[in-house]
Amino acid sequence: MLVGLKRFPIGKGRQKLERTDAELVLAAAGGDQASFGKLYERHYKLAVGISLARLNDRHLAEDAAQESFVVACRSLVTLRNPQRFAEWLGTICRRTASRFQSRYPVHMALVEESADLKGPKLAALRIELKEALDLLDEITREIVILRYFGGLSYLEISEALGITPQSVHGRLQRSRIKLAKALEVQGIQEEKKNGG
Repeated sequence: MLVGLKRFPIGKGRQKLERTDAELVLAAAGGDQASFGKLYERHYKLAVGISLARLNDRHLAEDAAQESFVVACRSLVTLRNPQRFAEWLGTICRRTASRFQSRYPVHMALVEESADLKGPKLAALRIELKEALDLLDEITREIVILRYFGGLSYLEISEALGITPQSVHGRLQRSRIKLAKALEVQGIQEEKKNGG
């Protein structure tokens, strides 16, 4: 097997060789736009998830992710360790989201509108969820949002944040307990407020 290439099954008996992030970074830094496009496709959900952890608004997070990729594309030649592209992009996303956060008002859009949740119920749920997520430290909040709102795997999250998959798993377990308690307390307080 070639060093630095991953094998992904395509069909019966056939395998496709996929280039690593490091190979794509080196090619993109040399002017290969298609390679940067592949990095974009591979890490877009990560960029949106990290931005969403700070901005609480999917549309704003998508804008921040787009801007982060522009910054990454312009700065790609400064990346010292191409194997750590995801982690480097995560740092750019955090900085970009922080700039967006100072420019735009805070939104409560982590929970999408559905037929069952409209108006006051949806607004209340968004507030409860935001308050519960705010109880988590920044990295754990990012992990929760990347996993549950971005759909990233433990491995993808660990590579982006520079921690082990076991650490991702442990933080998710602890955060579920903490969030459940926080949401339960908020639910009891809401019941009492409504005379329940």
